[in-house]
Amino acid sequence: MNINKTFVKSYWIRSGTVSVLQQISNFIIGFGSFFFLVRLTSKDDYGTWVLFLSTISLLEIARNELIQNALIKYVSIAENNTRQKIIFTSFIINMGMTGILALVLVGISPFLSRIWDAPVLINMFLLYLISFFITGIQTQYNSIEQAYLDFRSLFLSSFLKQFFFLTVLVIAYVLKYELTLIQLTEFHVVSTIVGAIVSWCYARKHLTFNCKFDFGWAKKLLNYGKYTMATSLHATFSNVMDQMMVGGMLSSGAVSSFNIANRISNMAHIPTNAMATIVFPQGAIRFESEGKNAMKLLYEKSVGSILAIVTPAVVVLYLFAEPIIHIFAGERYLDAAPLLRVTLLYCLLIPYSRQTGTILESTGNTKLNFLIVLFTSSFNIILNIFLISKYGVIGAVYGALLARIVFFVTARYYLKKLFQINLWAPWKYAILFYPEIYRKLFYKTQ
Repeated sequence: MNINKTFVKSYWIRSGTVSVLQQISNFIIGFGSFFFLVRLTSKDDYGTWVLFLSTISLLEIARNELIQNALIKYVSIAENNTRQKIIFTSFIINMGMTGILALVLVGISPFLSRIWDAPVLINMFLLYLISFFITGIQTQYNSIEQAYLDFRSLFLSSFLKQFFFLTVLVIAYVLKYELTLIQLTEFHVVSTIVGAIVSWCYARKHLTFNCKFDFGWAKKLLNYGKYTMATSLHATFSNVMDQMMVGGMLSSGAVSSFNIANRISNMAHIPTNAMATIVFPQGAIRFESEGKNAMKLLYEKSVGSILAIVTPAVVVLYLFAEPIIHIFAGERYLDAAPLLRVTLLYCLLIPYSRQTGTILESTGNTKLNFLIVLFTSSFNIILNIFLISKYGVIGAVYGALLARIVFFVTARYYLKKLFQINLWAPWKYAILFYPEIYRKLFYKTQ
């Protein structure tokens, strides 16, 4: 398959612009919601809300990653008469997995509410099940659009969903109305419905289903998706497990401070997330047409571009940690400053880990990616058990830093072996990024 160079160039410009806009808007609106939420809730209630979101993120990841990347990969390279068969088969798998995970949540919610000393979580989880079935359908729509290399629905549905929730918080703040955790969950459900409607409006043109479940394609999708799901689940579990363990071993108030440090450091993750979104489908296509050699340059340049943008942001956030926390979260959360400085150190490693997963999955090495993530996340959990009990909440961020260093070293070995990728080469592209941008901004090609 030959790839038209004009198409590739327009793809990167179009999808890159939309994806970056999505990440920026997600961050701005998400941060706006955070800004008002910490002022509308007590420290303990905010910690409980964080634990609620951490739990449901695991369910979303388990369900979405089972079908999402497999659907994008196979639909993007399939012939037209096969695409509808793949879409319908993946939808049945999607709904089946959603039903199973819903039952799991109902079963474990009393246990979680007890270990975190938050009885309200039981009713919050039951309300959330409405959102869970809706987001299952929305994930299907968004994946189809990405397979057709169109990112507009992903951007708009996410934007309107978060904007609706932010609007509710702003109104409550202006009216000095104290929202309960149950009310926050109800508005979360409504915002999900808003996003799903937008996704359907974009994806419906591709939804002429071949209404027959294909066992052959189901096996392909599950064989691919099981490793993607396990990889993402372990990666997410490693991230949210820090908060869960802090909540269980310390308190929900400690979870609040830990979460705020992560929230602010997420400002440095916008380009990482944006690049991962557009590299995956392009990586799948280029691997099919150009082979392994294309992956080396794709990885090194994408990581280098991210590092060029992330590094200055990390330096600024590190130097001004206290005033930044004071502005965004208030004086009562200044204890999060030392935590923020440690989280910023591993922000420079996240572009490597995120793009490693993207490249391995887009080239079919899902099992290897799963095993690497399984090893490092298990290592992270073991570290947390000792470090949190000895050092308190800052032990959790030290554990995360050490785990990411281990991931970096492990990834360096396998990427060198498979694609001849040099993990120091991205810094060369990071340095070249600035003069290249300068030339494009101030000099026109003759």
